[in-house]
Amino acid sequence: RPPVNANGFAVAALLAPGMALTIFFIGPGLADPSIAPGDIGRLIGSFLFLLLIVSFWGALPSLIFGGLVLAVIQRMPWRGRPTALVFLVGGVVAAGLYMLTGFATAGLSPGVAMFFAPWATDLGAPGANGQDWWLVSSLLLAGAAAGLIYAAFAKRG
Repeated sequence: RPPVNANGFAVAALLAPGMALTIFFIGPGLADPSIAPGDIGRLIGSFLFLLLIVSFWGALPSLIFGGLVLAVIQRMPWRGRPTALVFLVGGVVAAGLYMLTGFATAGLSPGVAMFFAPWATDLGAPGANGQDWWLVSSLLLAGAAAGLIYAAFAKRG
């Protein structure tokens, strides 16, 4: 059974919140490119500020849910090392578990959800303008990307 690459896991887990924000921020802009040239500076400033907040806020859940799934992957009886596809699916599962936990917590106590999944309190809110789909997609895609990043580290040993 190959050992866990702790540094690789930390890098992948800590990059995941920023990747989710980047996908969420850029995705709708690519789908609806109606941004005026004067808005670019404001958008970059907003993005960088949000990146700082999201990276800080999302680090612990990413480490927890990613670590949980990685522990399950490590305990499974593999012939050789797990493949990149296994880690990709594991990243999506970790993101999905995070999302389900966020939804459940927001349904029970929006105040508690604000501590680890503030996005869950706004999901389905009036005026979301179809952003819910982008939010869910960005979290799942970031989980997949984090799984692939970890796979690259795990492949090296």
